Amino acid sequence: MLGEAASPWSLAGAGAAVALLWLCAWTLQWAWWTPRRLERALRAQGLRGTRYRLFIGDVAENGRLNREAASRPLPLGSHDVVPRVMPFFCNVLKEHDYYFLRFTIDPDLAREILSNKSGNFAKQTTAGIAKFVVGGVVTYLPIENNRRIREIDQEIRTILRGIIVTMILHEVLRLYPPVVFLQRTTHKEIELGGIKYPEGVNFTLPVLSIHHDPSIWGQDAIKFNPERFANGVSKATKFQTAFFSFAWGPRICLGQSFAILEAKMALATILQSFSFELSPSYTHAPHTVLTLQPQYGSPIKLKKL
Repeated sequence: MLGEAASPWSLAGAGAAVALLWLCAWTLQWAWWTPRRLERALRAQGLRGTRYRLFIGDVAENGRLNREAASRPLPLGSHDVVPRVMPFFCNVLKEHDYYFLRFTIDPDLAREILSNKSGNFAKQTTAGIAKFVVGGVVTYLPIENNRRIREIDQEIRTILRGIIVTMILHEVLRLYPPVVFLQRTTHKEIELGGIKYPEGVNFTLPVLSIHHDPSIWGQDAIKFNPERFANGVSKATKFQTAFFSFAWGPRICLGQSFAILEAKMALATILQSFSFELSPSYTHAPHTVLTLQPQYGSPIKLKKL
């Protein structure tokens, strides 16, 4: 009858219908309208890439290439791991233009994204400490057979061992960073490298690719060469730094110093009592499961000293 109060069930049904309509509109906005709007905005400025696919994106193709790469281990001693760890990314680089290539491998742009234009990076100081220590020893050299000479010699050896271990750890982290990609999202329109990126753009920064780029690290970029860090991280390349193993800027890993210290202590503890080498059963097959790690583990032979 007219004027009769609506039943609770009819009110609940109307509320459910409104909620369903809102959910459908939000899903369309999230899954179609926003991605298509961002794609048009970026393509209009000359950026190229794979076209947006509803819901699945490039997941299927990425998974297929990862499975193919995982079936082919690398030769022992090879550090050219980018094609195996990031096959989809390598394919995109080959297929698309200079702007995409320049954006993805430029460490200055990567650093600007990670720092929000306000990040700073502390320089390594081990090389400077070594110079001071050597300078101090020179003042003692005329005094032969001095017990202090022997003490200082032992101190120098200890410090230099620490410097060398630091260089080795940095080189390992360069070739095999724990996280091969870093991601950031724009919360407002920004301009980077002459390109305007609208709010909502996701940046995927290929740390592994930057760390293996010969134009940044030299022709020996895929070689294990700890000497490149002899003067610290900040002077290892022609850039201020292109070393992103612990990210950069305000979200840099707070545990980086502890992680390096822990690795040094672990090595020192092992080397005091054991020598070690890779087991003949080791298969060189780095891959990612959240972080970069050996696909078949890393069996090691220890020998008591």
